[in-house]
Amino acid sequence: MKKISVIMPSYNDAVSIVETLDSLIEQDYTNWELVIVDDGSTDNTKEVIQKYKEEKDKENKITYLYQQNADQLNAILNGLDHTDGDFIFILHSDDLINEKDSFTKCVAYMEEHPEITEIIGDLTTIDENSNYTGMQRVNDYKKEHYVLPLQLLWLGRNLFIDVAFHRRETFIKKVKENYVKWNTPFWMNFKAKESIEMLNVKKVDFSFYKYRIFSGNYVNSYKGKLNVINGELRTLVGLMKFYNIPAYRFQYLVYRTFNKLGLFNLYRPIYQKKEQQEKGTVVEFVIKKRFGEEYKKNRFLKVLVDFYQKQTDREVVLDKEIDADFVYQGKDNAKFNNALLADDLNEIYLRMFDEMEQGFSKVIVKNEKEKEKIENILRFLCVYPFVEVKIKEGV
Repeated sequence: MKKISVIMPSYNDAVSIVETLDSLIEQDYTNWELVIVDDGSTDNTKEVIQKYKEEKDKENKITYLYQQNADQLNAILNGLDHTDGDFIFILHSDDLINEKDSFTKCVAYMEEHPEITEIIGDLTTIDENSNYTGMQRVNDYKKEHYVLPLQLLWLGRNLFIDVAFHRRETFIKKVKENYVKWNTPFWMNFKAKESIEMLNVKKVDFSFYKYRIFSGNYVNSYKGKLNVINGELRTLVGLMKFYNIPAYRFQYLVYRTFNKLGLFNLYRPIYQKKEQQEKGTVVEFVIKKRFGEEYKKNRFLKVLVDFYQKQTDREVVLDKEIDADFVYQGKDNAKFNNALLADDLNEIYLRMFDEMEQGFSKVIVKNEKEKEKIENILRFLCVYPFVEVKIKEGV
């Protein structure tokens, strides 16, 4: 019997977490382990979990970890190191597993289809009181040539869903890097600036996840939107390296109409396999869809538009050593945005903002270690695909 490793990031969900845990221990598939990563909760989450473990006699199946608040992707990354299952499943502490036989169905499907690396399904939606509110339909996943250009056309927003049942090997080798570390869709494997691979995902005909939707959801807040758009923009610019969508805005409006009518599978974008033209127009259009003209009040979003609108062949030389503690990855969105809004960003980001405002295409650093740091910073700032990083000659 293969083992399922469940990773549960949690933040101040003491009220809902017991119901979430119940949906796990009631599964008729019993070979699972749970790693809960408390992301700096200020409520009594720890006490609730400890009491639950004792009352349900699950000390040997449930591990509790605590970390200083660093957001959910860092929590998932932390939890992953404490798992050894054949499958990985991320269960948020305010959501539920849908039915008692969900794990049985998931494992059975994966066993019957060894070529499939992940499965996804429609979401059953519930409110803050766990009342059924409907179904969130997920697009059928197709590993076809037009899907990646369509992902570019869809503003970098995930065409499918984040919730999935993963094979461990694929999660460790591909999903961990793209989804967990860099906050891009799990089903896309960015291979640096060279290519993009689609994983072997299948949408199943059963719902295995209950998703709680309510007005207080974090993603509806300003900070939540900033964290979300960072990943969307990283996805967008990564795709712009390989695909050009002519008449981007017009095609977006057409596709949006198809999508609203439930005709996702019928739409085929017009595209070319070459670098996106009018990058600045596309990037600004995407940002405005989230923030309107207010985006100009956010320094990062403003200079990002400047960078793509100018696209100058300018060289930036970095002589100072970069502090490794401030080299953010996609998983560190919250930390970056907190510092940005508090006007407390490290000097390297302020320097790069100034450079982005003018536009550049090349960065020169003094050694390999600094090259790796600045490449991560450029990737975080969503300009990496269009910047060459070189080591200074004669150093």
